Amino acid sequence: MTTIYTFAQSAIEDARSAGRYGTANLYSEAVNSFRRFTGNTPLTFKEVTAGMIKKYEESLLQKGRRHNTISAYMRMLRSIFNQAYLQGVPDTIPADELFRFVFTGYEPTVKRAISPALIRRLSQLNLEQSPNLRFSRDLFLLSFYLRGIPFVDLVHLRKTDMRHNTIYYYRRKTRQQLSVYIEPYAAEILRRYADKHSPYLLPILSSVGPEGYRQYKSALRLYNQHLHRLSKMLRLNVPLTSYVARHSWATTAKEEGVAIAMISEGLGHSSEKVTHVYLASFNNNAMSKANRKVISTIHSKNKKGKVKK
Repeated sequence: MTTIYTFAQSAIEDARSAGRYGTANLYSEAVNSFRRFTGNTPLTFKEVTAGMIKKYEESLLQKGRRHNTISAYMRMLRSIFNQAYLQGVPDTIPADELFRFVFTGYEPTVKRAISPALIRRLSQLNLEQSPNLRFSRDLFLLSFYLRGIPFVDLVHLRKTDMRHNTIYYYRRKTRQQLSVYIEPYAAEILRRYADKHSPYLLPILSSVGPEGYRQYKSALRLYNQHLHRLSKMLRLNVPLTSYVARHSWATTAKEEGVAIAMISEGLGHSSEKVTHVYLASFNNNAMSKANRKVISTIHSKNKKGKVKK
């Protein structure tokens, strides 16, 4: 009889074979976590209930895991269970029934956006003596100029993806196809780092398959390290990370009056609900200011700044 873990291993191998190494790793992390919870028991699909999944969630909460981490585990497990159901593995039930009592959404994260003024300061930094920092700075700016393109999609862009001054690519996370017109500032950066011997637009990857994935992970670590150093140089309160350019584009678009639906489409989100998570910190800040204005109508201040009772 097929156990959950033998089927999961097959799903992991299928993901790797398809070149979805990030998904394969997420599957492995989720399955290993669930396996520790069950005591490494070789469970069949028939033995898993919605109540067991709920207890697993509670155990993760007790261990101090973040809601978004728990949600990621649940979504990975739900995907595996759904594959088993669709493939007709005996005794499986619809995944939505198993996971209906646990959180599988997205919790608003700490504010990650920075203002256009700070991005301008970043662009004006003199980094001629630090070519590695300059390259990472330019990658950050390029991500912003290309409508918040994620780092993983940016580094995998190929020359064949660029036609008629437009980049056409599939998001590696959702497989959704997007097209981005190359504005002059973005074109300048792409020209600066063009390598005629590489099939990629940027000189980061040189291999495909497992070795290409290792190169990507190494490049991501180095990129974030460089962004951290740039944050210190600019004395930023919000440290730069690979996500900040994407969040900054979304927040700036919102502040400039761009409709949420258009921002969602521009980011390649599956729904506006995900976009609202990106913009939650901006909305909360605006609401706090509005609330302070309302409260100030009751508790006005005297000339010395003390609140009158």
